[in-house]
Amino acid sequence: MSFAKNLKEVRQNNGLTQKKLAELIGVKRSTIAGYESKNQEPSYQILLKIARALNCSVDSLLAADYNEYRISESNISQEILNNEELKLLFDKLRELEKAEINFYRRLVDFIENEKGKF
Repeated sequence: MSFAKNLKEVRQNNGLTQKKLAELIGVKRSTIAGYESKNQEPSYQILLKIARALNCSVDSLLAADYNEYRISESNISQEILNNEELKLLFDKLRELEKAEINFYRRLVDFIENEKGKF
């Protein structure tokens, strides 16, 4: 699937017309139509506005297969919700700054690499 198809599907799933989405992000309806049918691509700033207006991620709009992406995203969410330890870890991670998350990710990688050495 392409950005054009993903955009159209997500927009329709949200019950929005091209005109309404255009109003929400501050562009003309013809701009949205161009994104959906003429392989025009938005600027990064407009892409972010589209994702916010549609309550989705930029990744989902750019995914090669939107439906496969949604299934994968849903599976991850279910896995976290069904595992109390993952839920607790996820809640802690949400409170951290990006730099702190990167630090802990590198620390875990280091520990995993060192395991077999002892």
